[in-house]
Amino acid sequence: MALSRELLKRLNSEDEPLPKRLKLAETAFSAADLPLVQKEDVLLDWLCKICTTNQHAWRTLNNCLKSTHIDIKTNVKQCLVDMLTCALSDLAEETYEVVLECCTLILANNSMRQYLTKKPKDLGLLVKVLLNTVSKRSGYPSETQEKDEKPLESCSKLSSAESCAVISIIESIMHMHRQSITTKEELRIIFIRDILYPMCNLIDHRHTGSTNKLGVVAYKCIQQLLLGKRKAQNDQTETSSTMCLDLFSVLSENVEKLSLQSNLATYLLILRAAVGTHKSDAALLDTFFRNLINTSGRYKWEILNVSLQLLNDVSLDFENTAGDVTLSEYFQKLIDDILINDNMTCAQCGTLVQLSYINPLLIEKNIPSILNKILLEEQNADCANLLTAILDASLKLRREQKFISQLLVSLKQHVAIKKKKHKTDTSAFFPQEFKVKLVKSIHSTPSSQAIASLKTLTYHLNTDCVELLQCNNSCKNVLILKATVELLVTLFEGMQIFEYTRASSTHEKFVNTLNELGNSLSLLINKALCLSHNKNVIIILLTAVQSLSEMQNMLKYYVPPKIAVTKTLPFPIQDDPWQQLIQRISNFGEDNCKNIMNKLILHRIKLNLSDEPIKLHNLIGGLENSWSIILKHDPNILSLLRDKEISKIACLMLADMTSNDKNFHEWLSILNKECIQENKCFLMCLLNHTLVQIGQCLSSGCTKSITEHINTKLLMEDKHNENEKLTKVLQVVKVQILQQQWISMTNAISSKIELYLEMLLHVPIMCLSPDTRTLIFLVVYSISKECGTNEKVSTLCNLIFSDLLEKTGIDIFQHIEPTILVNQLPQNKAFSKACEFSLRNVTTYSTLRNLIKSSAECKEAMCTVLERMEMVRSKLNPEQKIMFRKAERKLAKAILNVLPGEIKDASDVRCLTAILKVTISSKKITDTLKELIKSTLQNIFMTKVSPSDSTNDVLLQEGIQLATIVLRHRKEFEIQDATVENLWCVMLKHPQENLRKSLLASAQLKEFGKFVRLLHDQTIKSLSRADEATWMNLLVVWSDIVKTDMRAKRSKVRFDAINSLLETAQSLHITDRCWSDLVRLSHDIISTKHSLIPNDTFDLIITTGLKSFERVEKISSCENVLALCAALIKVRTNLITDSLPALLLLYRSVLNVIVNASVNVSDKFEEHRFRCLALEIEKLTGLLIKLKKDMMRLSPYLIADLLQLILESRVPSYMKVALQNSLCFLISICDQHGIALLSRALSTSLQEVFKVQLNTFNKFYKYSGKI
Repeated sequence: MALSRELLKRLNSEDEPLPKRLKLAETAFSAADLPLVQKEDVLLDWLCKICTTNQHAWRTLNNCLKSTHIDIKTNVKQCLVDMLTCALSDLAEETYEVVLECCTLILANNSMRQYLTKKPKDLGLLVKVLLNTVSKRSGYPSETQEKDEKPLESCSKLSSAESCAVISIIESIMHMHRQSITTKEELRIIFIRDILYPMCNLIDHRHTGSTNKLGVVAYKCIQQLLLGKRKAQNDQTETSSTMCLDLFSVLSENVEKLSLQSNLATYLLILRAAVGTHKSDAALLDTFFRNLINTSGRYKWEILNVSLQLLNDVSLDFENTAGDVTLSEYFQKLIDDILINDNMTCAQCGTLVQLSYINPLLIEKNIPSILNKILLEEQNADCANLLTAILDASLKLRREQKFISQLLVSLKQHVAIKKKKHKTDTSAFFPQEFKVKLVKSIHSTPSSQAIASLKTLTYHLNTDCVELLQCNNSCKNVLILKATVELLVTLFEGMQIFEYTRASSTHEKFVNTLNELGNSLSLLINKALCLSHNKNVIIILLTAVQSLSEMQNMLKYYVPPKIAVTKTLPFPIQDDPWQQLIQRISNFGEDNCKNIMNKLILHRIKLNLSDEPIKLHNLIGGLENSWSIILKHDPNILSLLRDKEISKIACLMLADMTSNDKNFHEWLSILNKECIQENKCFLMCLLNHTLVQIGQCLSSGCTKSITEHINTKLLMEDKHNENEKLTKVLQVVKVQILQQQWISMTNAISSKIELYLEMLLHVPIMCLSPDTRTLIFLVVYSISKECGTNEKVSTLCNLIFSDLLEKTGIDIFQHIEPTILVNQLPQNKAFSKACEFSLRNVTTYSTLRNLIKSSAECKEAMCTVLERMEMVRSKLNPEQKIMFRKAERKLAKAILNVLPGEIKDASDVRCLTAILKVTISSKKITDTLKELIKSTLQNIFMTKVSPSDSTNDVLLQEGIQLATIVLRHRKEFEIQDATVENLWCVMLKHPQENLRKSLLASAQLKEFGKFVRLLHDQTIKSLSRADEATWMNLLVVWSDIVKTDMRAKRSKVRFDAINSLLETAQSLHITDRCWSDLVRLSHDIISTKHSLIPNDTFDLIITTGLKSFERVEKISSCENVLALCAALIKVRTNLITDSLPALLLLYRSVLNVIVNASVNVSDKFEEHRFRCLALEIEKLTGLLIKLKKDMMRLSPYLIADLLQLILESRVPSYMKVALQNSLCFLISICDQHGIALLSRALSTSLQEVFKVQLNTFNKFYKYSGKI
């Protein structure tokens, strides 16, 4: 006891710093041989006091509490609980996580659990304070906070530490409840009152799967504490009066005090647990559900809405009685309560939606009342969802015809009751979701029911809608007509026309129905014409007529020859009413009315198509009012119009297109339509007008002069690629450009020009004739010269140049003098390409001589011309090649004369590279050129350059190009060893393919050995530092070394370096990505057929594959290992025979990783990946059985491993199929002794599985040819 007092005295002494005293306390607590009385009591009591004043003491306390058994007195235990409760109430940010850990450790300790089981109130207070603190810190709404419209979607996310702490605490409560005997009921009551609501408030109810671990643990906790059986086994059910009375009592109290968020979260989790527990007992679940809803008070409809969603997948007994009320009657009472209210809330609307999914029959009885209620409400998303849900219920019962009739009857009653005029506009009456659902339902509806639905609509057209059009006053409210026509159009959209052309009887019924419908619409049109003009009525009726006419046309087009057509369906509007309609709409119609009439006129024109051009004289307002309809809705009609009409449409579109940005982008999307892009006549007209409009924007300048020679008919005559006028215009344009009268454009004009240029980018100009493309090229070239200061215009011009030069045919030197163009070649890649096309057409040396003279003042221009000459050389005829060789030598000499003696600029290096290519081909390399190249390489590669200097980077890249050519002809050049060594170093940082191959091909043995050592050291350094960027560069070099064919000595150096790399890498801690890359490198080594692999390299490759699973169990590694194993068997069969056990070890490892990982696949992308891996496993097993002689004795052991994997129940089916197929492959090479061994040695469970698989093999594989 004296020692304990001494220890306590030292701990309380201020002579030593607190960290040292804390360390002393922790050491003393964990020491087992200290002769201290009540050591744990003294130390924990002291730590409790210190923790209240110093935050660093918490970690010491946690370390002490981690002991498996703590024997302390009751007062110390209570001190710990009280201290934690106070600390949680006022918690600093710095100590938050350590205090959470302390709570977890206390509740996980067996001694503390036993104590708290006897003190349930203290337990409840501690856990309640902790959960409320976590909720507050994580940003969850408080239990009393009223704010969110969608409360269950407003929760935040717990951190990993918070989630683990809460899960551990809930699991501790469950354990304490299981172990307790006398206080079990008291613990349950404390849980309901103090813990239930805070716990449910922390759960993310948006995710209910196994990934939501907190939700899963809370779910199990409620099942155990609230829903466990509390009576004797002979009590099969519990009456509503005695079941969970304490729970329902607390719920009723909290509904009035707490927020909607808190109550919804709690009710939802309780009901979810109840459904999981009593799903098989419909009566008990029904009783629990009703009692739960009866306690919901002011949040009844909100709770009922979310609760019913949980019952969608439950088989309910609607005849079950509770309190003399069946479940059907209970639901009916809920529906009645909703319909009695004046206004229907969102929650009530949602409740009706859920009831329609749970019991469609119940909803069907109430459809008229519900529809009346919906029509009275202001239309919103909830009403739209309810209407769609009612339709879904009717579809399940196959009563869609009845529903349509009920809907229209309710609408008629609603219109009759509401005397005021409804707002009628162009917007749809029915929500889009409802119409989509109806269209999908008609897809799968039998033809007889669809015809019956059409007859129902025809009836309403003949009665309600005809009655509507009796007089001018009666047709003010056209809601019933609008709804009927919308339903009609929707039905037609969903009909599969082939269903009505298969049998003669069905076809005849359908034709008769359409005929009746046409008569009804004809009658309505006649009625409407007898009244004053009503635009709404006309628009609605014309919409119906067009929809019916399209259906008639499809029926006529798709009717098979075997069906005799007994009746021809006429157009719904007769000739006289048709002319009256056109006249009336022309006189009184508004724009939308004229537009829909023009659509119908165009539709009738399409019905009577012929090869001759069509006439558009009936169109209301002519082309000026209908051109946009043609382009947007009927662009195919363009091919039937006259050139003059097409030109007019193009002109009108261009004017509207450039009027504002919105119209511009809208018309661009229409211009991209395939049918417009393929209409050459329209595109020519559009180009014509575009070029003319560009000229009209300008007042003077070269572009203005060029466009003056272009009229709206110029390109139209080029439709058939025979246009003499265009050729003459091109000659005139050449003269205009030669004068170079460039006048800069203002910003305002440049902005207009931008629109026209952007429009040109959306026209397939690369498909036009060469002359047309040349004209566009010249106009755009002129624009680029006059708008040179506008960057956007310059960019658009270059893009157009690229499009025009996609195909050959433009000889730019025929129209622009080389002297004008040549100096722009270095700056503009498009002009360089144009130069290349022109060079192909050169037939005389004088042209090349003029080109050389034009570029003589600019070495960059000469270099570009020389490079283009080299590019076209292979496409020239022998005579042209002779001229070009002469020109190339002259250019090379001219460039060499202007190059400085010491080259330090990137452009000069580029010129030198071009000269070198010419001189090497002619085999006339002068000593002067050799010395210049030597000094240039020294300047570039012997000087340290700053990595951040972009100029030096360009110089380095050009130097690499030069060095690559020099290395290919290394024998002809004297390159210093130091330069070559630096080239190796540069190649490690910039591993360009040509440089790598040139260096490896030209390297001597000593030089190669030195480089490989450098490469090895750099690789190990990058792996040690986890520098993946450098590693990837070096890996490419290693791969090239492996694939390069080498002689014996160099090959030995290569494999010594590879062995060293693989050995060292296995001892390093490297990243997952690098491990996968090492396996891929091993695969490259194995796959190189020309190299002889040493045995030690082969063993290291196998070891690398095995180590990759020890270091990282990633699927990417599995993919590489599978490829490695396949290569070992295919390419190195002679080597693998002796190392078969090691290969099988790899095979087992990859199988285990893939199968275990497939259990946790969560999305479709990952599933597809694992399906591919399963297929690869089958392929690899198929390769293994080709080694039948060596595999026969080992196959039983592999079969046993596969059986163990197949026995795992959680493995996906596709993976099991792959394993079973692999198993059958192995059984096919297993002899009788192996089968007998398996039958004896396997465990009982595996023997049963083996028998099944053996029978499957004998029945479906042995003689089927699958193996």
